[in-house]
Amino acid sequence: MRFNNYSKQGLVMAAVALTVLAVSFFGTDVAAQMGQPETVSLRGTLIDLSCAAKGNAMMNSWDNTGQDHMMPDGNVQKSCATMCLMGGQPAALFADNQITAVLACNPRATLAAYAAQSVELQGFWAGAGSDVKPFVPTRIRAGSGAWEDVDCATMN
Repeated sequence: MRFNNYSKQGLVMAAVALTVLAVSFFGTDVAAQMGQPETVSLRGTLIDLSCAAKGNAMMNSWDNTGQDHMMPDGNVQKSCATMCLMGGQPAALFADNQITAVLACNPRATLAAYAAQSVELQGFWAGAGSDVKPFVPTRIRAGSGAWEDVDCATMN
């Protein structure tokens, strides 16, 4: 059996009408069921994951993270974390003596400004059903300061 153009248009119009009806009937629950990520807030110190992990592997301690890159001469160098994040190294959030989130992106200029500071991040966990999930940050602030958008679409 062949369908003419009017029959095809009728089927398309019926499908659109049913979709509109379902969306209006179920409202925001449909959006939630379609995988809209839940926004969460995390607090901790923004670190450069590469140096922190290497320091932990070499010293069996997170001391270099808590003190922001303790150098061999005993001096603390905040500029090291800033330089690493500006260079594109992966960023992470450190709290309770452990890495609590690995960030899915590093828009360098934004995150480097918060290197080694206590921050609050808002965003969402990417990936479902996995034990290891990257955190996609959408906003960041230091202390109770103003929020700054984190644009994961731009990586420079």
